[in-house]
Amino acid sequence: MTDDDRETQLFELEALESVLRENKLTKTSDWTNKDAVIEGIIEVGFDSISNPKVTIEGTSETGENFSLSFDILPPVRLIFRLPADYPSVSSPILELESDWMNQEQMTMCEAELAKICEDNLMMGVLFLCYQAIIDLIDQLPTRVIKLNEANVLIKNGGSIDSLKKKILGKGEEAAEEHFVNTLFDCEVCYDSFMGHNCIKFQPCAHVFCKSCTFDYYRSVAKGVVSKAMQCLAEGCKSEAQQHIVKEALGDELYAKYEVTLVEKAIREMADSVECPRENCQKVAYVTDRQRNLAECSYCQFSFCNLCKQTFHGISGCKWKKGDKEKLVKQWQGDDEHIKADMCRQFGGEKHVEALVERFLNEEWLDSNSKPCPKCSVSIEKNEGCHKMHCTKCDTYFCWLCAAALDKVDPYKHFQGDGTCSGRLFEGVHNFFEEEEEGDDHLFEMAFDEGSDYESDDSVDFEIEDQLEEWLEREGHFDDGPDGMGDLEAGD
Repeated sequence: MTDDDRETQLFELEALESVLRENKLTKTSDWTNKDAVIEGIIEVGFDSISNPKVTIEGTSETGENFSLSFDILPPVRLIFRLPADYPSVSSPILELESDWMNQEQMTMCEAELAKICEDNLMMGVLFLCYQAIIDLIDQLPTRVIKLNEANVLIKNGGSIDSLKKKILGKGEEAAEEHFVNTLFDCEVCYDSFMGHNCIKFQPCAHVFCKSCTFDYYRSVAKGVVSKAMQCLAEGCKSEAQQHIVKEALGDELYAKYEVTLVEKAIREMADSVECPRENCQKVAYVTDRQRNLAECSYCQFSFCNLCKQTFHGISGCKWKKGDKEKLVKQWQGDDEHIKADMCRQFGGEKHVEALVERFLNEEWLDSNSKPCPKCSVSIEKNEGCHKMHCTKCDTYFCWLCAAALDKVDPYKHFQGDGTCSGRLFEGVHNFFEEEEEGDDHLFEMAFDEGSDYESDDSVDFEIEDQLEEWLEREGHFDDGPDGMGDLEAGD
Protein backbone atom coordinates (compact mmCIF):
# COMPACT_ATOMS: atom_id res chain seq x y z
CA MET A 1 0.00 0.00 0.00
CA THR A 2 1.30 3.43 -0.97
CA ASP A 3 0.53 6.55 0.98
CA ASP A 4 -0.95 8.05 -2.17
CA ASP A 5 -3.46 5.18 -2.58
CA ARG A 6 -4.46 5.38 1.09
CA GLU A 7 -4.92 9.12 0.86
CA THR A 8 -6.94 8.74 -2.37
CA GLN A 9 -9.22 6.14 -0.75
CA LEU A 10 -9.93 8.34 2.27
CA PHE A 11 -10.55 11.37 0.06
CA GLU A 12 -13.00 9.38 -2.09
CA LEU A 13 -14.89 8.13 0.97
CA GLU A 14 -15.05 11.62 2.44
CA ALA A 15 -16.48 12.98 -0.82
CA LEU A 16 -18.95 10.08 -1.03
CA GLU A 17 -20.13 10.66 2.54
CA SER A 18 -20.78 14.33 1.76
CA VAL A 19 -23.27 13.46 -1.03
CA LEU A 20 -25.00 10.62 0.83
CA ARG A 21 -27.55 11.13 3.55
CA GLU A 22 -26.56 10.76 7.16
CA ASN A 23 -25.72 7.22 8.28
CA LYS A 24 -25.76 5.82 4.74
CA LEU A 25 -22.03 5.08 4.79
CA THR A 26 -21.00 2.68 7.55
CA LYS A 27 -17.40 1.80 8.56
CA THR A 28 -16.82 -1.88 9.24
CA SER A 29 -13.07 -1.50 9.88
CA ASP A 30 -10.81 1.05 11.55
CA TRP A 31 -10.10 3.58 8.81
CA THR A 32 -7.65 5.44 11.04
CA ASN A 33 -5.38 2.37 11.25
CA LYS A 34 -2.95 2.60 8.36
CA ASP A 35 -2.32 -1.12 8.48
CA ALA A 36 -6.02 -2.06 8.34
CA VAL A 37 -7.87 -2.57 5.04
CA ILE A 38 -10.67 -0.03 4.53
CA GLU A 39 -14.05 -1.79 4.57
CA GLY A 40 -17.61 -0.48 4.77
CA ILE A 41 -21.24 -0.63 3.63
CA ILE A 42 -23.12 1.84 1.43
CA GLU A 43 -26.91 1.76 1.82
CA VAL A 44 -28.55 2.37 -1.55
CA GLY A 45 -32.07 3.86 -1.34
CA PHE A 46 -34.58 4.32 -4.16
CA ASP A 47 -36.83 7.21 -3.17
CA SER A 48 -35.26 9.39 -5.89
CA ILE A 49 -36.24 7.13 -8.81
CA SER A 50 -39.19 7.93 -11.05
CA ASN A 51 -41.51 5.30 -9.56
CA PRO A 52 -40.37 4.20 -6.10
CA LYS A 53 -43.63 2.40 -5.29
CA VAL A 54 -43.64 -1.38 -5.41
CA THR A 55 -45.86 -4.36 -4.59
CA ILE A 56 -44.38 -7.44 -2.97
CA GLU A 57 -46.32 -10.67 -3.47
CA GLY A 58 -45.80 -14.17 -2.16
CA THR A 59 -47.15 -17.24 -0.41
CA SER A 60 -46.60 -17.69 3.32
CA GLU A 61 -45.56 -20.94 4.95
CA THR A 62 -49.21 -21.67 5.77
CA GLY A 63 -50.13 -21.47 2.07
CA GLU A 64 -51.79 -18.05 2.38
CA ASN A 65 -51.12 -15.59 -0.46
CA PHE A 66 -50.15 -12.04 0.48
CA SER A 67 -49.64 -8.72 -1.32
CA LEU A 68 -47.88 -5.74 0.29
CA SER A 69 -47.75 -2.25 -1.22
CA PHE A 70 -44.82 0.04 -0.41
CA ASP A 71 -44.47 3.75 -1.12
CA ILE A 72 -40.70 3.34 -1.26
CA LEU A 73 -38.75 0.29 -2.36
CA PRO A 74 -36.65 -1.10 0.52
CA PRO A 75 -32.91 -0.29 0.16
CA VAL A 76 -30.08 -2.67 -0.74
CA ARG A 77 -26.52 -2.73 0.68
CA LEU A 78 -23.31 -2.38 -1.30
CA ILE A 79 -20.47 -3.96 0.71
CA PHE A 80 -16.99 -2.81 -0.31
CA ARG A 81 -13.40 -3.72 0.53
CA LEU A 82 -10.61 -1.52 -0.85
CA PRO A 83 -7.33 -3.34 -1.66
CA ALA A 84 -4.14 -1.57 -0.61
CA ASP A 85 -3.33 -0.69 -4.24
CA TYR A 86 -6.80 0.66 -5.08
CA PRO A 87 -7.29 2.66 -7.25
CA SER A 88 -3.85 2.80 -8.86
CA VAL A 89 -3.78 -0.93 -9.74
CA SER A 90 -6.72 -2.92 -8.37
CA SER A 91 -10.49 -2.49 -8.41
CA PRO A 92 -12.59 -2.58 -5.21
CA ILE A 93 -14.00 -5.89 -4.05
CA LEU A 94 -17.81 -5.46 -4.12
CA GLU A 95 -20.72 -7.55 -2.84
CA LEU A 96 -24.42 -6.77 -3.11
CA GLU A 97 -26.94 -7.68 -0.39
CA SER A 98 -30.72 -7.47 -0.82
CA ASP A 99 -33.71 -8.90 1.02
CA TRP A 100 -35.96 -8.79 -2.04
CA MET A 101 -33.90 -9.12 -5.26
CA ASN A 102 -34.14 -12.39 -7.18
CA GLN A 103 -31.15 -14.14 -8.73
CA GLU A 104 -31.64 -12.53 -12.15
CA GLN A 105 -31.70 -9.01 -10.67
CA MET A 106 -28.65 -9.71 -8.52
CA THR A 107 -26.70 -11.06 -11.52
CA MET A 108 -27.67 -8.03 -13.62
CA CYS A 109 -26.46 -5.58 -10.95
CA GLU A 110 -23.24 -7.47 -10.27
CA ALA A 111 -22.41 -7.55 -13.99
CA GLU A 112 -22.95 -3.81 -14.25
CA LEU A 113 -20.70 -3.15 -11.25
CA ALA A 114 -17.92 -5.29 -12.76
CA LYS A 115 -18.19 -3.40 -16.05
CA ILE A 116 -17.92 -0.04 -14.26
CA CYS A 117 -14.77 -1.17 -12.44
CA GLU A 118 -13.25 -2.46 -15.69
CA ASP A 119 -14.05 0.71 -17.62
CA ASN A 120 -12.71 3.02 -14.90
CA LEU A 121 -9.37 1.54 -13.89
CA MET A 122 -7.15 3.80 -11.77
CA MET A 123 -10.22 5.85 -10.78
CA GLY A 124 -12.50 5.96 -7.78
CA VAL A 125 -15.65 4.06 -8.69
CA LEU A 126 -17.70 3.79 -5.47
CA PHE A 127 -20.10 6.63 -6.31
CA LEU A 128 -20.45 5.36 -9.90
CA CYS A 129 -21.39 1.90 -8.55
CA TYR A 130 -23.86 3.45 -6.10
CA GLN A 131 -25.59 5.43 -8.86
CA ALA A 132 -25.56 2.49 -11.28
CA ILE A 133 -27.61 0.36 -8.86
CA ILE A 134 -30.24 3.11 -8.57
CA ASP A 135 -30.43 3.48 -12.35
CA LEU A 136 -30.78 -0.26 -12.92
CA ILE A 137 -33.64 -0.57 -10.42
CA ASP A 138 -35.35 2.42 -12.01
CA GLN A 139 -35.35 0.48 -15.30
CA LEU A 140 -36.98 -2.66 -13.91
CA PRO A 141 -39.82 -3.69 -16.26
CA THR A 142 -42.23 -4.39 -13.41
CA ARG A 143 -42.92 -3.04 -9.95
CA VAL A 144 -44.14 -6.40 -8.62
CA ILE A 145 -41.62 -8.43 -6.62
CA LYS A 146 -42.12 -12.17 -6.08
CA LEU A 147 -40.76 -12.64 -2.58
CA ASN A 148 -40.66 -16.45 -2.77
CA GLU A 149 -38.06 -16.01 -5.54
CA ALA A 150 -35.83 -13.75 -3.43
CA ASN A 151 -32.17 -14.69 -3.79
CA VAL A 152 -31.58 -14.51 -0.05
CA LEU A 153 -34.15 -17.27 0.54
CA ILE A 154 -32.81 -19.50 -2.20
CA LYS A 155 -29.21 -18.98 -1.16
CA ASN A 156 -29.47 -19.00 2.64
CA GLY A 157 -32.85 -20.58 3.34
CA GLY A 158 -34.95 -19.24 6.19
CA SER A 159 -38.59 -18.34 6.78
CA ILE A 160 -40.51 -16.33 4.21
CA ASP A 161 -42.76 -14.96 6.97
CA SER A 162 -39.73 -13.62 8.85
CA LEU A 163 -38.39 -12.13 5.63
CA LYS A 164 -41.75 -10.49 4.91
CA LYS A 165 -41.78 -8.94 8.40
CA LYS A 166 -38.22 -7.66 7.92
CA ILE A 167 -39.03 -6.09 4.55
CA LEU A 168 -42.12 -4.41 6.02
CA GLY A 169 -39.93 -2.73 8.61
CA LYS A 170 -37.37 -1.68 6.01
CA GLY A 171 -40.09 -0.28 3.75
CA GLU A 172 -41.55 1.82 6.57
CA GLU A 173 -38.08 3.15 7.44
CA ALA A 174 -37.48 4.07 3.80
CA ALA A 175 -40.82 5.88 3.53
CA GLU A 176 -40.13 7.81 6.75
CA GLU A 177 -36.66 8.80 5.55
CA HIS A 178 -38.10 10.02 2.25
CA PHE A 179 -40.70 12.11 4.09
CA VAL A 180 -38.16 13.69 6.44
CA ASN A 181 -35.98 14.79 3.53
CA THR A 182 -38.77 16.18 1.31
CA LEU A 183 -40.05 19.78 1.17
CA PHE A 184 -43.79 20.32 1.84
CA ASP A 185 -46.20 23.28 1.74
CA CYS A 186 -48.35 23.62 4.87
CA GLU A 187 -52.03 24.03 3.96
CA VAL A 188 -52.64 26.32 6.94
CA CYS A 189 -49.81 28.89 6.91
CA TYR A 190 -48.73 28.22 3.27
CA ASP A 191 -45.02 28.21 4.24
CA SER A 192 -42.64 25.49 3.05
CA PHE A 193 -40.99 23.07 5.49
CA MET A 194 -38.82 19.98 5.36
CA GLY A 195 -40.58 16.80 6.41
CA HIS A 196 -38.90 16.64 9.82
CA ASN A 197 -40.81 19.85 10.69
CA CYS A 198 -44.14 18.48 9.46
CA ILE A 199 -46.86 16.01 10.42
CA LYS A 200 -48.16 13.50 7.87
CA PHE A 201 -51.55 12.06 8.76
CA GLN A 202 -52.59 8.55 7.82
CA PRO A 203 -54.32 7.17 5.85
CA CYS A 204 -55.24 10.51 4.22
CA ALA A 205 -51.58 11.58 3.66
CA HIS A 206 -52.37 15.26 4.39
CA VAL A 207 -49.31 17.22 5.52
CA PHE A 208 -49.20 20.22 7.89
CA CYS A 209 -46.32 21.92 9.65
CA LYS A 210 -45.78 21.03 13.29
CA SER A 211 -46.24 24.62 14.43
CA CYS A 212 -49.77 24.96 13.00
CA THR A 213 -50.74 21.45 14.10
CA PHE A 214 -49.48 21.86 17.66
CA ASP A 215 -51.07 25.32 18.07
CA TYR A 216 -54.42 23.92 16.96
CA TYR A 217 -54.23 20.90 19.26
CA ARG A 218 -53.35 23.06 22.28
CA SER A 219 -56.30 25.39 21.62
CA VAL A 220 -58.65 22.40 21.38
CA ALA A 221 -57.29 20.75 24.54
CA LYS A 222 -57.80 23.94 26.58
CA GLY A 223 -61.52 23.84 25.77
CA VAL A 224 -64.03 21.00 25.69
CA VAL A 225 -62.52 17.89 24.11
CA SER A 226 -65.22 15.79 22.44
CA LYS A 227 -63.15 13.50 20.23
CA ALA A 228 -59.62 12.39 19.43
CA MET A 229 -57.30 14.90 17.73
CA GLN A 230 -57.70 14.69 13.97
CA CYS A 231 -56.17 15.86 10.70
CA LEU A 232 -56.48 19.60 10.11
CA ALA A 233 -57.90 19.21 6.58
CA GLU A 234 -61.57 20.19 6.35
CA GLY A 235 -63.86 17.16 6.59
CA CYS A 236 -60.97 14.72 7.15
CA LYS A 237 -61.36 12.28 10.05
CA SER A 238 -57.88 10.75 10.12
CA GLU A 239 -56.74 10.61 13.75
CA ALA A 240 -53.34 11.80 14.93
CA GLN A 241 -50.96 9.28 16.47
CA GLN A 242 -50.79 9.57 20.24
CA HIS A 243 -47.07 10.37 20.39
CA ILE A 244 -47.74 13.40 18.16
CA VAL A 245 -50.58 14.58 20.41
CA LYS A 246 -48.41 14.12 23.49
CA GLU A 247 -45.58 16.11 21.93
CA ALA A 248 -48.02 18.89 21.02
CA LEU A 249 -49.83 19.15 24.39
CA GLY A 250 -47.12 18.52 26.93
CA ASP A 251 -47.58 16.42 30.06
CA GLU A 252 -50.27 18.48 31.84
CA LEU A 253 -52.64 19.05 28.91
CA TYR A 254 -52.09 15.54 27.59
CA ALA A 255 -53.12 14.04 30.94
CA LYS A 256 -56.40 15.99 30.78
CA TYR A 257 -56.91 14.96 27.15
CA GLU A 258 -56.23 11.29 27.96
CA VAL A 259 -58.75 11.26 30.82
CA THR A 260 -61.36 12.81 28.53
CA LEU A 261 -60.81 10.17 25.84
CA VAL A 262 -61.03 7.36 28.38
CA GLU A 263 -64.35 8.73 29.65
CA LYS A 264 -65.54 9.07 26.05
CA ALA A 265 -64.62 5.44 25.37
CA ILE A 266 -66.53 4.35 28.48
CA ARG A 267 -69.55 6.40 27.40
CA GLU A 268 -69.59 4.56 24.08
CA MET A 269 -69.89 1.20 25.82
CA ALA A 270 -73.23 -0.53 25.40
CA ASP A 271 -74.39 -0.08 29.01
CA SER A 272 -72.89 3.32 29.83
CA VAL A 273 -74.69 6.69 29.72
CA GLU A 274 -74.12 10.20 31.01
CA CYS A 275 -75.57 11.19 34.38
CA PRO A 276 -78.31 13.80 33.66
CA ARG A 277 -77.57 15.89 36.76
CA GLU A 278 -76.04 19.18 35.68
CA ASN A 279 -73.57 19.24 38.58
CA CYS A 280 -72.39 15.69 37.84
CA GLN A 281 -72.62 14.50 34.21
CA LYS A 282 -70.19 11.65 34.95
CA VAL A 283 -70.43 8.16 33.50
CA ALA A 284 -73.40 6.14 34.74
CA TYR A 285 -74.40 2.57 33.91
CA VAL A 286 -77.64 0.91 32.84
CA THR A 287 -78.02 -1.75 35.51
CA ASP A 288 -81.46 -3.02 34.46
CA ARG A 289 -82.14 -2.71 30.74
CA GLN A 290 -85.63 -4.19 31.00
CA ARG A 291 -86.79 -1.48 33.44
CA ASN A 292 -84.50 1.20 31.93
CA LEU A 293 -82.83 1.70 35.31
CA ALA A 294 -79.52 3.60 35.23
CA GLU A 295 -77.36 4.44 38.25
CA CYS A 296 -74.53 6.93 38.64
CA SER A 297 -71.65 5.63 40.73
CA TYR A 298 -70.43 9.19 41.39
CA CYS A 299 -73.52 10.93 42.81
CA GLN A 300 -75.63 7.78 43.44
CA PHE A 301 -78.51 9.15 41.33
CA SER A 302 -80.92 6.51 40.01
CA PHE A 303 -82.77 7.57 36.89
CA CYS A 304 -84.75 6.34 33.91
CA ASN A 305 -82.48 5.77 30.92
CA LEU A 306 -85.23 6.89 28.53
CA CYS A 307 -86.55 10.18 29.89
CA LYS A 308 -83.55 10.91 32.21
CA GLN A 309 -85.90 11.72 35.11
CA THR A 310 -85.76 10.17 38.57
CA PHE A 311 -86.40 6.44 38.26
CA HIS A 312 -90.17 5.86 38.19
CA GLY A 313 -90.39 2.06 38.03
CA ILE A 314 -93.20 0.73 35.85
CA SER A 315 -94.92 4.12 35.55
CA GLY A 316 -94.77 5.71 32.13
CA CYS A 317 -92.17 8.34 31.28
CA LYS A 318 -93.23 11.97 31.59
CA TRP A 319 -91.45 13.50 28.64
CA LYS A 320 -91.10 17.23 28.24
CA LYS A 321 -92.37 18.59 24.93
CA GLY A 322 -88.96 20.03 24.05
CA ASP A 323 -87.24 16.68 24.72
CA LYS A 324 -89.72 14.89 22.46
CA GLU A 325 -89.17 17.33 19.62
CA LYS A 326 -85.37 17.10 20.01
CA LEU A 327 -85.38 13.30 19.95
CA VAL A 328 -87.60 13.14 16.84
CA LYS A 329 -85.46 15.75 15.06
CA GLN A 330 -82.24 13.89 15.85
CA TRP A 331 -83.62 10.59 14.59
CA GLN A 332 -84.93 12.15 11.40
CA GLY A 333 -81.60 13.94 10.80
CA ASP A 334 -78.60 12.82 8.74
CA ASP A 335 -75.99 12.39 11.49
CA GLU A 336 -75.32 8.64 11.64
CA HIS A 337 -73.14 9.00 14.77
CA ILE A 338 -76.05 10.55 16.72
CA LYS A 339 -78.37 7.80 15.51
CA ALA A 340 -75.88 5.16 16.61
CA ASP A 341 -75.67 6.75 20.08
CA MET A 342 -79.49 6.79 20.28
CA CYS A 343 -79.68 3.10 19.38
CA ARG A 344 -77.13 2.29 22.05
CA GLN A 345 -78.90 4.41 24.67
CA PHE A 346 -82.43 3.15 24.01
CA GLY A 347 -81.57 -0.50 23.48
CA GLY A 348 -81.62 -0.83 19.70
CA GLU A 349 -83.08 0.65 16.53
CA LYS A 350 -86.53 -0.90 17.01
CA HIS A 351 -86.93 0.73 20.40
CA VAL A 352 -85.95 4.15 19.04
CA GLU A 353 -88.32 3.83 16.08
CA ALA A 354 -91.16 2.86 18.42
CA LEU A 355 -90.45 5.84 20.67
CA VAL A 356 -90.30 8.26 17.73
CA GLU A 357 -93.55 6.87 16.30
CA ARG A 358 -95.19 7.31 19.70
CA PHE A 359 -94.05 10.94 19.92
CA LEU A 360 -95.25 11.67 16.40
CA ASN A 361 -98.66 10.18 17.24
CA GLU A 362 -98.84 12.25 20.40
CA GLU A 363 -97.91 15.36 18.43
CA TRP A 364 -100.70 14.64 15.97
CA LEU A 365 -103.17 14.08 18.79
CA ASP A 366 -102.12 17.34 20.44
CA SER A 367 -102.84 19.17 17.19
CA ASN A 368 -106.04 17.37 16.20
CA SER A 369 -107.78 16.32 19.42
CA LYS A 370 -108.68 17.51 22.90
CA PRO A 371 -108.77 15.62 26.20
CA CYS A 372 -111.99 14.76 27.95
CA PRO A 373 -112.20 17.04 31.03
CA LYS A 374 -113.02 14.07 33.24
CA CYS A 375 -110.96 11.06 32.07
CA SER A 376 -108.43 12.88 29.79
CA VAL A 377 -108.89 10.46 26.89
CA SER A 378 -108.06 12.15 23.56
CA ILE A 379 -111.13 12.93 21.45
CA GLU A 380 -111.05 13.98 17.82
CA LYS A 381 -113.73 16.19 16.29
CA ASN A 382 -114.19 15.99 12.56
CA GLU A 383 -117.77 17.25 12.03
CA GLY A 384 -120.95 18.27 13.81
CA CYS A 385 -121.59 20.86 16.50
CA HIS A 386 -119.39 21.72 19.52
CA LYS A 387 -121.26 19.57 22.05
CA MET A 388 -118.98 16.55 22.59
CA HIS A 389 -119.69 13.21 24.20
CA CYS A 390 -116.96 10.98 25.69
CA THR A 391 -118.06 7.37 25.31
CA LYS A 392 -115.44 6.20 27.80
CA CYS A 393 -116.75 8.05 30.89
CA ASP A 394 -120.11 9.28 29.47
CA THR A 395 -119.20 12.93 29.95
CA TYR A 396 -120.61 15.77 27.82
CA PHE A 397 -118.33 18.74 27.27
CA CYS A 398 -117.84 21.83 25.14
CA TRP A 399 -115.24 21.58 22.35
CA LEU A 400 -114.60 25.33 22.52
CA CYS A 401 -113.86 25.79 26.23
CA ALA A 402 -113.62 22.16 27.48
CA ALA A 403 -116.26 22.78 30.16
CA ALA A 404 -118.31 19.75 31.30
CA LEU A 405 -121.96 20.00 30.24
CA ASP A 406 -125.19 19.11 31.99
CA LYS A 407 -126.29 15.66 30.82
CA VAL A 408 -129.97 16.56 31.05
CA ASP A 409 -129.62 19.82 29.11
CA PRO A 410 -126.18 19.92 27.41
CA TYR A 411 -127.26 22.66 24.97
CA LYS A 412 -127.96 25.15 27.77
CA HIS A 413 -124.22 25.95 27.77
CA PHE A 414 -124.55 27.49 24.28
CA GLN A 415 -127.38 29.89 25.34
CA GLY A 416 -127.59 32.80 27.72
CA ASP A 417 -124.71 35.17 28.40
CA GLY A 418 -121.76 32.72 28.59
CA THR A 419 -118.62 32.91 26.42
CA CYS A 420 -119.93 30.06 24.24
CA SER A 421 -123.43 31.50 23.82
CA GLY A 422 -124.63 31.19 20.25
CA ARG A 423 -121.50 29.34 19.19
CA LEU A 424 -122.88 25.81 18.97
CA PHE A 425 -122.18 25.62 15.23
CA GLU A 426 -119.36 28.17 15.05
CA GLY A 427 -116.85 27.13 12.43
CA VAL A 428 -118.93 24.17 11.22
CA HIS A 429 -118.32 24.44 7.50
CA ASN A 430 -120.93 26.48 5.57
CA PHE A 431 -123.78 25.40 7.82
CA PHE A 432 -125.94 28.42 7.15
CA GLU A 433 -124.95 28.54 3.45
CA GLU A 434 -125.84 24.92 2.81
CA GLU A 435 -129.18 24.89 4.66
CA GLU A 436 -132.34 26.36 3.24
CA GLU A 437 -133.89 29.43 4.77
CA GLY A 438 -136.54 27.28 6.47
CA ASP A 439 -133.84 25.44 8.38
CA ASP A 440 -132.75 28.72 10.06
CA HIS A 441 -136.25 28.95 11.52
CA LEU A 442 -136.05 25.33 12.65
CA PHE A 443 -132.69 25.97 14.34
CA GLU A 444 -134.16 28.90 16.29
CA MET A 445 -137.18 26.85 17.32
CA ALA A 446 -135.03 23.91 18.41
CA PHE A 447 -133.24 26.04 21.04
CA ASP A 448 -135.82 28.77 21.68
CA GLU A 449 -136.63 27.75 25.24
CA GLY A 450 -133.02 27.13 26.39
CA SER A 451 -133.26 23.35 26.13
CA ASP A 452 -133.28 20.53 23.64
CA TYR A 453 -136.35 20.44 21.44
CA GLU A 454 -139.50 19.53 23.34
CA SER A 455 -142.87 19.40 21.61
CA ASP A 456 -145.90 21.11 23.23
CA ASP A 457 -149.42 22.11 22.31
CA SER A 458 -148.28 25.37 20.68
CA VAL A 459 -146.38 23.51 17.94
CA ASP A 460 -148.47 21.60 15.50
CA PHE A 461 -147.58 18.10 14.50
CA GLU A 462 -146.32 19.15 11.06
CA ILE A 463 -143.76 21.54 12.58
CA GLU A 464 -142.86 18.89 15.14
CA ASP A 465 -142.12 16.36 12.41
CA GLN A 466 -139.95 18.88 10.57
CA LEU A 467 -138.00 19.65 13.73
CA GLU A 468 -137.35 16.01 14.51
CA GLU A 469 -136.34 15.36 10.91
CA TRP A 470 -133.88 18.28 10.99
CA LEU A 471 -132.39 17.30 14.36
CA GLU A 472 -131.93 13.74 13.22
CA ARG A 473 -130.38 14.88 9.95
CA GLU A 474 -127.97 17.11 11.86
CA GLY A 475 -126.87 14.29 14.14
CA HIS A 476 -128.49 15.37 17.42
CA PHE A 477 -130.13 12.02 18.14
CA ASP A 478 -128.50 9.16 19.97
CA ASP A 479 -129.73 7.37 23.05
CA GLY A 480 -128.91 10.20 25.45
CA PRO A 481 -130.59 10.78 28.76
CA ASP A 482 -132.95 13.44 27.43
CA GLY A 483 -134.59 11.07 25.02
CA MET A 484 -133.54 13.16 22.03
CA GLY A 485 -129.94 11.88 22.06
CA ASP A 486 -126.44 13.17 21.18
CA LEU A 487 -123.56 12.17 18.97
CA GLU A 488 -120.77 10.00 20.29
CA ALA A 489 -117.35 11.53 21.04
CA GLY A 490 -116.60 14.02 18.31
CA ASP A 491 -120.15 14.77 17.18
